[in-house]
Amino acid sequence: MANQPQMSTGASNVEYDLVSEMHALLKGNAALERYIEDAKQAGETELESCFKQIHDQNKQNVSALRRIISQRFAQQAA
Repeated sequence: MANQPQMSTGASNVEYDLVSEMHALLKGNAALERYIEDAKQAGETELESCFKQIHDQNKQNVSALRRIISQRFAQQAA
């Protein structure tokens, strides 16, 4: 892992980016859960399906970020 400049937060730019994107995806999925329920209650099956697909893609992206973050923590601990 290359030496990364640190932001005033105490984390490197890349670390900040990883955590920020994870946060954004998690918040997005929380909102999507409401949207899925709204679409379901309105009988909008196509929209419900679309929101579910986006939600599932976000979950895959969260898993990918989680792996990267875990690897970085393990490298720093070593």
